[in-house]
Amino acid sequence: MGELSRLDEAARKLHDVMVAPALGGCAERSGEYPSLLLGDDLKPDDVKNAVHKAALVAKESNAVLVIALLGHGFTPTQQTNLYYMVADSTTQSTGSAVEVGPLLADAANEAGVDGVIAIIDTCCALGALPDAARLVGGTREGRSRLAVITAASADEPARDMRLSSAVVEVLTGGVMGAGPDLYVDPIFVKALRDLVLGQDIGYLTYDNDPFAMERLWLARNSSHAGSGVDECVGPLGREELEDVVGAWRGERTMPQRLSRSALDELSRFLEEDGEGSGADALWRVRVVEVVEALQECTTTADLLVQTLPELITGELLRSAGRLAGYPVRAVGAALLRDLLEYAALRARPLSGSRWAGTARFLAAVQSCAGSTALDGRLSGWAVQHGALVEFNDALAEFDQARQQDRVRLVISLAGAWTDWPEELDAWLLGGQSPVPLHHSFGCENADRAGVGRAIGEALAWARSQLLSPDMLVNVDVAAPAHLLAQWRPEEEKIGRFLLGAYHSVVMRWSGRMDPAEGSAEINDAARKALKAVAGCWPVPVDWIDSVLLNDQARLEHKLMSGGYPAAVGVDHHPTGLDDALELLLPYIPIVLWPRADAGRDNGRLRELVKESWYTLPHAFTDAYRARWGTHEDCTLCLGDVRAVWHDEAWLEFCRPFENRIVAAIEEEQ
Repeated sequence: MGELSRLDEAARKLHDVMVAPALGGCAERSGEYPSLLLGDDLKPDDVKNAVHKAALVAKESNAVLVIALLGHGFTPTQQTNLYYMVADSTTQSTGSAVEVGPLLADAANEAGVDGVIAIIDTCCALGALPDAARLVGGTREGRSRLAVITAASADEPARDMRLSSAVVEVLTGGVMGAGPDLYVDPIFVKALRDLVLGQDIGYLTYDNDPFAMERLWLARNSSHAGSGVDECVGPLGREELEDVVGAWRGERTMPQRLSRSALDELSRFLEEDGEGSGADALWRVRVVEVVEALQECTTTADLLVQTLPELITGELLRSAGRLAGYPVRAVGAALLRDLLEYAALRARPLSGSRWAGTARFLAAVQSCAGSTALDGRLSGWAVQHGALVEFNDALAEFDQARQQDRVRLVISLAGAWTDWPEELDAWLLGGQSPVPLHHSFGCENADRAGVGRAIGEALAWARSQLLSPDMLVNVDVAAPAHLLAQWRPEEEKIGRFLLGAYHSVVMRWSGRMDPAEGSAEINDAARKALKAVAGCWPVPVDWIDSVLLNDQARLEHKLMSGGYPAAVGVDHHPTGLDDALELLLPYIPIVLWPRADAGRDNGRLRELVKESWYTLPHAFTDAYRARWGTHEDCTLCLGDVRAVWHDEAWLEFCRPFENRIVAAIEEEQ
């Protein structure tokens, strides 16, 4: 048959639309049989194996399988069965091609596959419809679902990939008035027929699964005003609901979008279903609890937005999540939803109020927002849900933690120009004095041991300045680049304990405290960089490999031109780490790298930083302590990551050094 000049282009565009999360929502696959299979050397078995592999993947996920066959097809003489053609297919040999009907029927009959949608863009496409007996009497005894869209009648040619192009155009542009989702139905097929002239676009739908939780939808409708907006359940909530529904009624596919109306419908179904007995009744109770928790998450989200319309920001929510001790991985509009789901579904205590986790998060929000911004609605929520004690306890805990965080000891080794300093400076912040208290401590010897003893004296001095119940927990250690590259101050033995055993130690670069003329410039640039990436996604870390690090001229030019965000990670431990830090630290507020003795990376370093980003640098404290324990079998963990971290609080501490006034020498009289 003739060459199809638009085949590859049409296939790629259709694939792109189907795997787009906002449209087709299909999962893209790679490997031996990827989700887009192209080639002028394909054999019939390649097509069969690819569809079989895709059906097994769909079976594992209890998902819908979409199959699109684009190219040449034929029906034998006096038959209407469609055969899909590959490299060596001829119209004189059905064995050289793939019979489409049985292929689709077998996929639809695969137990666990939630349904099959087929797009057949070939000549004689209507011949792809399976024999009814294969569906009604298949391995699933007829309880399967199949929807087929065909480009032409069983004896009609199809030209220029018109069906595929029309599907792409309709899915991209949407269908006005069709609702939030598009199905293989008269509305969708009419939109296709309006675009495709000269060919009879056909369709068939077979749905005999009494347990399906929604219709067999093809894609989201991009022209629907509320498209995507009405989804109120996040990944964690969906996972929890799928688990408990599966335990209750076996593997069942949830609706593609769990909107409020979908949750309400499921709740009504539970009310009408009856209580059941035995294990079924126990799991039904758990399903009811999860549905109620997800409904409450949406209601609580509305309460927070209405109560704090001008204060609900990504930064406030991340701060509240960190304060409550909940993982903060989501960003943007999903952040509030995901935090509330974690609070309701994962932070539920074994005893006490089932809403204790949510009460703790709301207390954290109130603590971060400030009491003057609230009118008692959050405490009112706690009263209504029987969690007032948990709410008030959390508020008291957070107030105490905030006071503790205000108290910081800054230890500066700025005088260590080449090796260890002869003296170190200490500032105590957040004590009884409204301004930082300062004291200098001489080092008995200009070596590591001498510095350790001087740090011990600084800690004792700081404690003597604090009134009960204030305690010293946070210690900032500022040092030159050559010490930052080799020294881990949290592992220094100070008195009876390691410094990091009972203190949270953050490493800073002493160069930002330098009263030299350029300090104000680099600190101001750092402030701008931090503000620019606040709350952005993906995580604002650019990674530097050994090739770029060794090309100093290129790297320095990119640094000078502001080509990096607020954080840079060196993806290896370079031999000249001190030189690398000396180059990076004036330009970059946050620099990360692995320890010299860290395990094999294999991309794990970047993943660790990405997973923990919104808990850093606080999470380093526990990670370093954990590393002091059993570490032999650990390939790479967060405790292997070193960091010099300059946040806005540190830059604010450095501000007085930027504006030092040097007194003029008095003129002789």
